[in-house]
Amino acid sequence: MATINTHKAKDGTITYRVRIQRKGHAVQTATFPTLKDAKKWAMMVEGQIIEGRHFPTRKTQHMLSESLDKYMKDVMPRKTPETQRSHQSVIKFWRERLGHKLLQDITREDVLQCRNELKERAPATICKYLVILGHTFKMAIQEYNWIDTNVVNMVPRPSLPPAKVRFLTDEERSRLLEECKRSKNQYLYALVSLGLYTCLRRSSLLNLKREDIDLKNRTLCIPKTKNKSTLILPIVGEAYEIIKNLCSQKTDKEYIFPGQEKGKGGWNHYDAAFKHALKRANISDFTFHTLRHTGASYMIQSGVPLYTVGAVLNHKNPATITHRYAHLATENLKGALEILARRLEK
Repeated sequence: MATINTHKAKDGTITYRVRIQRKGHAVQTATFPTLKDAKKWAMMVEGQIIEGRHFPTRKTQHMLSESLDKYMKDVMPRKTPETQRSHQSVIKFWRERLGHKLLQDITREDVLQCRNELKERAPATICKYLVILGHTFKMAIQEYNWIDTNVVNMVPRPSLPPAKVRFLTDEERSRLLEECKRSKNQYLYALVSLGLYTCLRRSSLLNLKREDIDLKNRTLCIPKTKNKSTLILPIVGEAYEIIKNLCSQKTDKEYIFPGQEKGKGGWNHYDAAFKHALKRANISDFTFHTLRHTGASYMIQSGVPLYTVGAVLNHKNPATITHRYAHLATENLKGALEILARRLEK
């Protein structure tokens, strides 16, 4: 007899899971986007079973650890070195908890129990753990044909807190840059300044090579950004002199910021110096990524259109920047609304 259960994902997507269990036959399951498709499949399979024409082939059995190995081999190399390092602990977690189980034997309850183990972590961290496991299952379904159902999609994810935009005040910015100049790390001031002038992500700056700089046309190129696209930005203001100085240094290193050779080291060469500069400048609740928010906030407060700011930040859809920064542009809307008010009050 067939049973159909309705599942609603966190994003509101509804799917219908069919389970057919008849004596003397293996349990058959499948998931469909519409109830009509689910009922149609259930009637077809039940009819075939009754007529003796249903001989499902058994998929080769694979454990989650095998799927994680494939994920490490096929997916991880496409991520930035920094992202790969941060995801290692996630892969280890799932390998230790569920790696020994067959993919088709992992249930929603198994994933729920593991999710609950992470309850002390930040909501965004828990979501990251579930996203990576879900992607692993998706690959097993779409690429390897090892299973039919992604049970991770049935597990609710924690609600994320409202996006918080922290940016430097003019006074804080001056204090931070002054402390960066005083740092024993001779490259810290250049790195932080370019973070402000370009709004680039930390990984993009640390992976910036001399060949990516066009001093003649005053542009820099990020061949592969986080969203897998190419970004070309003009080099303006003091940023040009900083980059020109970095490129003029005699060295056989291809990266303009030392420490990124062979994809190792990177931020480790600057982390402690940056934290010390923040402490000396008496700036709290701040990370390097906040420099990106600071640049974006300054542009919006100066009247730069939200869409243009989104393009500078290299968002996949620049229009989506509205949800995070729109409140900063309120003053810029005043003129438009005053024009509207004059028209209404004629």
